Amino acid sequence: MVMQTGRIDQQPEQPGVKQNAPANAPWTLFVLSFVAIIPFWTVRYPVLTDYPNHLARWFVLFHMKDGAYHFANLYAPAWGPLPYISPDILAMVLQYFLPIDVVGRCILSLCIILVALATYFFLKQACPENVGLASFGILVAFNPNFLMGSISNEFSLAFCLLVVSLWVSYCKAPKVMTAVGIAIGLILVYLSHLSGFVVAGLVMGVYALFQEQRWKKVGILAIMSLPALLIFAYNPSHAGSGASFVYAGLTGWDKVRNLFFPLRLFTSKKLDLICLAGLAFLILLVLKKRPTFTLQPVWLAVCSILLLAYFVAPSQYGFGGYIDTRFMPFLYLFLLAVIRFNRVPRYLYIGLALLVLFRVATVEQMFISHQPELKQLTASFEAIPRNAKVLPLVRLPENGFIGRGDIHHLEYGVIQRGFLDPVLFHLQGAQPIRLVGSPYCPNVFCDVADAPEVDWQQVAYSYDYLWVHSDPEITTFTSRLGNAIFSNGSVTVYRVRHPQFQ
Repeated sequence: MVMQTGRIDQQPEQPGVKQNAPANAPWTLFVLSFVAIIPFWTVRYPVLTDYPNHLARWFVLFHMKDGAYHFANLYAPAWGPLPYISPDILAMVLQYFLPIDVVGRCILSLCIILVALATYFFLKQACPENVGLASFGILVAFNPNFLMGSISNEFSLAFCLLVVSLWVSYCKAPKVMTAVGIAIGLILVYLSHLSGFVVAGLVMGVYALFQEQRWKKVGILAIMSLPALLIFAYNPSHAGSGASFVYAGLTGWDKVRNLFFPLRLFTSKKLDLICLAGLAFLILLVLKKRPTFTLQPVWLAVCSILLLAYFVAPSQYGFGGYIDTRFMPFLYLFLLAVIRFNRVPRYLYIGLALLVLFRVATVEQMFISHQPELKQLTASFEAIPRNAKVLPLVRLPENGFIGRGDIHHLEYGVIQRGFLDPVLFHLQGAQPIRLVGSPYCPNVFCDVADAPEVDWQQVAYSYDYLWVHSDPEITTFTSRLGNAIFSNGSVTVYRVRHPQFQ
């Protein structure tokens, strides 16, 4: 095994050794990307926890002035330079041409495709011999944050990789168009998610320090970053502003265990173990066969800093959760450039392709298994009149949110029946929508995390119907507010008795 640590822009050549990745690598990635989006198009309800909430928000914003709905009675647009709205903007544009259900599936598909293509583009610039490993980007794209419905975070992952790739290209051969692309790219990263914005700035800064005329490069980067930084400064309120870091309950073992966070689904320990074992087997094959490679110090430094950031980051900041694990997908994809293979071993990219297919099959199986339950929940919508004010009362899980498509399922009723549902995400400085008319919400998310602390009299004054999962504690209170008009074992609908709380 040969280890070299020359300059990062050097590509050592050896007589008789082919330097490029397999010629079919782009086609393999294209086919795998197409296969990876199949689960979004083969079921009625994609099982991503927050997805119905995002879908309903996009629908409401587009139909705010539509006379067929009464959305203006509860919602108002709140557009601005917010750091999470690139999917919202895209959804608004697509709704001029496509129905909302197709729009949502297109955006979910883009989450996977963009990460895959961005991984390929990054490797093409930073480590062209390794482009055969780009399919690993699909594996990372199906990370737990995405399966919990963090679409903006997925967009930021892709845009971060793209803008870093442009920066690598610019440092090799400065061009005006590349510089413009970087400035625009940084704005896109900011408008997608702050995690990607922070990582992009950090990675590009570290890369600049490894270049000739490093401080000049840093200065150029600062100028390119100025438009995005000005937009960030212009936004007067960010979600979680003034909040504190939360480390409570976070242990060293949690940090070590979550090093594998991007590669797990948390739906089956057995399936997660198979995926991790397959990846470990590929690594062992590489160590056993000992192919020639070059170590790239700059990407090793980048990954080391991201790993350090992960270990020092809190689990939560303000209303934002899983703060530390958001660094891990970035770390895994930049890790692909740390070791530059002289030629990617064929068994390695074939093995990655098989792991991708296994992960897609796992997601498909999970989606299909939840369809009967979700159809049962949909059946309750007909019991509620159109345009009614409805409060969903759902007990939040204690063992994770992946596979819980039921939590925000009522938001499909916003689309199908025009329900006025206060649970639509409306954080100031995060989503471009706000509630009007002073409806009562137990907390900023309008969920019933602690039923005894809820002002049930205010609930009775604010809503016409309650959509309740079978929960003895919640039912104790809701049965005093109204009459059950529908129940099928999965959900119970109550018509609220106005105006007094009994």
